Amino acid sequence: MVKNISFIVFLVTVLLNVLFFNAFCGIRPVWADQSETEFNIKNEGLKKDNIFNLFFGGAPLMPTENGIVIIDAFLDLNNNQLWDTGEKPLDKVVICVLDDIEYPVPAFIPGLENGANYSLKCMSSEYEPTVKQKSVFIKKRGEIIKIDVPCRLPD
Repeated sequence: MVKNISFIVFLVTVLLNVLFFNAFCGIRPVWADQSETEFNIKNEGLKKDNIFNLFFGGAPLMPTENGIVIIDAFLDLNNNQLWDTGEKPLDKVVICVLDDIEYPVPAFIPGLENGANYSLKCMSSEYEPTVKQKSVFIKKRGEIIKIDVPCRLPD
């Protein structure tokens, strides 16, 4: 029993010494470089300022760390560009194009890159959106941008 405990203590000591040596000398195993290139892993979100990240690596970027755009359209009866009470939502009538992908409104668009600028274009066959083109800029991590597109009846 004592031999088993002393052997386990010896193994743990050796493993900790190897981990500390690799962490502080900057030695990376060859398989780590191969897996990063094979799976196209980017180390953008890694923080190396705490001991936990030195041993286990930082967590990968999650979809919630990117920007989200939520788009709604409504019939603007009084042309004030605000969604007032009594103005009905226009579901599945307006189509918006963001990053060359068409989204029927209401739209929930996740996974937009931080620091990126996107062009939003809205159109409809039954109504005339007063905001036809808008620039959307994701400036911080996890940002949620809500866009209400006012529409009016065609003349």
